[in-house]
Amino acid sequence: MRILVITTQDRFFLSHIQERACYFKKQGCVVGVAAQKTSDELVKKIQKLGFIFFDTGIERQSINPFSQISALIKLFKIQSIFKPDISYHLGAKSIFYGTLVARLYNSDVGVVNAPIGLGYVFASQTIKAKLLKPIILWCYKLFLNPKKSRVIIENLDDILFFEAKGYLNPKDAFCVLGAGVDTKHFIPIPFASRNQICTVIMAARLIREKGVFDFIEAANRLHELKVPVKMQIVGEPDFGNPSSLTREEFEELKHNPAVDCLGFKEDIVPLLQKAHICCLPSFYREGLPRILVEGCSSGLAIITTDTIGCKETVRNRNGFLITPHDIEKLVQHIEFLVNNPNELEIMSQNSRTVALQYFDTQLICKRTYSILKTLIY
Repeated sequence: MRILVITTQDRFFLSHIQERACYFKKQGCVVGVAAQKTSDELVKKIQKLGFIFFDTGIERQSINPFSQISALIKLFKIQSIFKPDISYHLGAKSIFYGTLVARLYNSDVGVVNAPIGLGYVFASQTIKAKLLKPIILWCYKLFLNPKKSRVIIENLDDILFFEAKGYLNPKDAFCVLGAGVDTKHFIPIPFASRNQICTVIMAARLIREKGVFDFIEAANRLHELKVPVKMQIVGEPDFGNPSSLTREEFEELKHNPAVDCLGFKEDIVPLLQKAHICCLPSFYREGLPRILVEGCSSGLAIITTDTIGCKETVRNRNGFLITPHDIEKLVQHIEFLVNNPNELEIMSQNSRTVALQYFDTQLICKRTYSILKTLIY
């Protein structure tokens, strides 16, 4: 079976899709990766894993019509060269372009579409987002679930959303809880070996909808209250996103005494192992945030919002859900766990159990591969 994976960027493939693609390869599949090349180093990593890489040149935020036509032509050439049995698309733009090109190339190609949350357009109240929303919904209507396709969605709320719109045949829809996590890599260490001060870590692209400013405000209040806690932010601005922190805001964050701003980290495992709480106060339309799954596997208590995507990670008493923008509750929950280390340790243990039961990458890989096979056998 020849599987062409189409997604946004080489970096995103390595961080979110690599394990599934490796699993497909172990099953004897030939795997091609079509994504925007952002660096030679990342492309070499993909090729060393045994995948054939194609640079789509598609920019996530670009709406220039000439660039879009060029991208479609390039994708058609990639389809013609690779000759896939299955075209597997992750993310909105990949779904729209990949499905159109796959159908133009060969109507017999199996199509698997995987929205990764509904993203910025559905969370933001900007004029641009409001203008784009009906266009994106129209594209989902056309391309999400054509004939001979399957749709993989990371949470039940989004499945119900698309079903209610009439864009999705329930028989073709499957819920797979995120990208999974390597529970043998993201492993907890004993509490005695972690940071002496209770540490709260937030890791995300630094865009407003991820709740960055709510986290910073909570950190400021905890600092004023002299609560013995270390607040860490891992990540950098995404300047291609309209909601990104500006360069000035990022510089200001770096100098905030209430927050340790650590920037982007290629390997986050050591930081998670030293921390105690994983926090994501997002009001983004998430699929299922990878950092929360990694936090669970690393044995961290979870504090996140009661929103689509995020809420799936808080179960079996492993953390707290808060209403978006409820900074008071966020502060209260952090302060409670700082002052109740026994409760914190119980939540930590529960998180690890949740990761093993629901989010282990081998479970996700097997489930995804079984869905792909329904289009062939």
